[in-house]
Amino acid sequence: MNVPKDDPAERDRLRVGRRWRTRLGAITSIAILFSGLLTPGTAHAGNIVPCPADITEWRRIGWGGPLQVLWEGYRFTTLSVTPQFLISDGRLLDNNTDRPVDYTISSSVSQTFTVSASTGVTANVGSYLTTSVSRNIVASRVTSIGVSLATTVPPYTRMIAEYGVEGYNVSYGIEAWRVKRRDDKTPTTGDRCEEWGWYPQNTIAPTHLEGWRLRTG
Repeated sequence: MNVPKDDPAERDRLRVGRRWRTRLGAITSIAILFSGLLTPGTAHAGNIVPCPADITEWRRIGWGGPLQVLWEGYRFTTLSVTPQFLISDGRLLDNNTDRPVDYTISSSVSQTFTVSASTGVTANVGSYLTTSVSRNIVASRVTSIGVSLATTVPPYTRMIAEYGVEGYNVSYGIEAWRVKRRDDKTPTTGDRCEEWGWYPQNTIAPTHLEGWRLRTG
């Protein structure tokens, strides 16, 4: 049976249908947006291209097939480097008088700072950090105890004394490339490389430079 176009019940039914289609479209769009935001950047096979010239390290990781040696190479990209003082101990020196006051303080807490990036690959992160960021970087640093400092605090001043090591907050990425060869020779520029993955990283890197830092509060 045909319903007249100006029938009130039919108009209500059509309006409800349009609302549900609009809501469904909005929900679908939100789902697509969040699926894009939440998809992790995992390693995966990619294009076959000539091996880049700036790969800094090659590792033999197994066999790529009958009589084929599988190699993996790594290229580092520095994203940001921020100097950072890594604090293991501290003191507040308050002088509420109208005369300078002398203080002698000593470090009493020891702390270990370590390069602790988890790359997901076996690349030599330490070599990259010392070559590209600072020659002063070390893999691990344990701060000392009993290091003394004599200082004078001016009148009506709060001085903050902190003990620790100089370091860096480093953000970087590692690109991985794979090559199959029929011999045991390290791959060279121009070999056929497969793009294998991108690994974004962040790490705190301590140096061997250690001591007190003074600042007013």
